[in-house]
Amino acid sequence: MSESKPAQRRGGPQSAKAPKPTFQQRLWREVRGYAEALVIAYLVVTFLFTTVGVVGSSMEPTLNGGVGSSNVLRSLLTGDRVFIPKYDTWLRRMGVLGPYPRGTVVVLREPANAPTAMETGKRNFFIKRIMARPGDHYRVVDGQVYVNDVAVDQSWITDAGTIPVAPVDYPEVIVQNGKVSALVMGFERTPDGTPVPILPSASYQPAAVPVSDPRVQLFYGKVVDSIQVPPGTPEGTPVVLDMTVPKGTYMVQGDNRSNGGSEDSRYFGPVRAITIAGEATAVIWPPVRDGKLNWRLLRAPTGFAAVPATPPATPVGSRP
Repeated sequence: MSESKPAQRRGGPQSAKAPKPTFQQRLWREVRGYAEALVIAYLVVTFLFTTVGVVGSSMEPTLNGGVGSSNVLRSLLTGDRVFIPKYDTWLRRMGVLGPYPRGTVVVLREPANAPTAMETGKRNFFIKRIMARPGDHYRVVDGQVYVNDVAVDQSWITDAGTIPVAPVDYPEVIVQNGKVSALVMGFERTPDGTPVPILPSASYQPAAVPVSDPRVQLFYGKVVDSIQVPPGTPEGTPVVLDMTVPKGTYMVQGDNRSNGGSEDSRYFGPVRAITIAGEATAVIWPPVRDGKLNWRLLRAPTGFAAVPATPPATPVGSRP
């Protein structure tokens, strides 16, 4: 009687099951996913593009800042949102694209000597328009901005009929012995003691303040240093002179030129190029406002085309 052989198991050997991941492995996988997403978002925002919400009224009538700075969250929800290509910022910082064109709308870090920054202890981001570039001659007479001795057509502000241009003068000075000896500028103090400049105008002529005054040096030290007194300038009487925008800086202003409408270079002097976070190239949200299409490109106003590329050989002075 033959001995029977044990039956062979069909299908070959069974494959081993993968071990169940540990808690630490599952946690690391989750954290790594979030970390990769954050790194990608950081690279996009830093080097490709970002968007910024407009808060406040300093850029009216061009940009709508929502319900006002008293409620930042509601302002961000109701105000315009602008598009900023970040690669443009880095190319300009490397000198590939050159300086920002006049009339460009930019987002920048608030200077340390801005009255608001001094009052709050924070340097927030501003959105302003570049009025003059490094090397340009700049002055404001009766609210009219002059760049390289050409009056910039401000119809992009005045045509709307909603924002009056305050008839202010800047920089108004007193000349003695061929040099700027005093700045014609008023100063008031907030309840916390922060000095705030007040621009002179036809209806407001403050007493001249010596250039050695700490308030003048705080807000206008670079401005005073950049003023060249042209031959024949009257002495001992207020006069508005050109300032030459220092190298590596810009003069910026808000489009809201009413009294107190914008805190800008007229109140804290030129801003450093490195503080500019980028150019606002378009309004992307909301798409419709007040029944009209709100999406639009933010091009430099045509009035800047008349400004010469280079300033005149001699700075200009004018009586206010």
